[in-house]
Amino acid sequence: MYIINGLLHRLGLPASPPSVNHSQHRGRRSAVHSMARNRYVDDIININVGGKRYTVRRTDLVADPRSKLAEWFKPNSVKAMATDKGGNFYLDRDAKTFRHILCYLRLKKEKFVPSLALPSKPDDLAKLVGECEALNLNELKELAIEMLQKYQRTEEQHFVTSFVQVALRDFETWQFEREKEILPLPSKKKSSAGPNRDGANAPYDDWDNI
Repeated sequence: MYIINGLLHRLGLPASPPSVNHSQHRGRRSAVHSMARNRYVDDIININVGGKRYTVRRTDLVADPRSKLAEWFKPNSVKAMATDKGGNFYLDRDAKTFRHILCYLRLKKEKFVPSLALPSKPDDLAKLVGECEALNLNELKELAIEMLQKYQRTEEQHFVTSFVQVALRDFETWQFEREKEILPLPSKKKSSAGPNRDGANAPYDDWDNI
């Protein structure tokens, strides 16, 4: 090709256009289509959060539909996201606190106890409140504030004791609600004794209506 172009140049004729590598063109087009398709499946995403890389599923990031994370990472989102040199999505947030946010989103997706994602230390809870405010994670923010208020009310005991109390309370509440959904309600048994002779209700009959 270079020899032919050189001869054409000497004769004053335009050079031949460069040949197109159709396989490379198809490869680039396939990569673009693949990237678009991945936006609509539960793909795995690398996120750089304040210099620390997290590898997460898209369904985890969108578990709280009212959050900014869901707005940014939902499959049909057209919002432009910043990326680092490695092509990872970049979030300018606190890296250490973000692990609690991810834990909360995973628990929420699995319909488990979201308060178990809270850190125990008061200063970490305070940081989490700020991060949740920035990312519009209202439920997690309220849980963190509630824990801080619990620490304030029980200053005489160690904060870890208060943390354990709240964690156990929330887990037992979740367990009770789940058992109510799984176990069928017992059917009422009709009494074979019949009414009293004087027509009055037997003792405790009215309890069925309570």
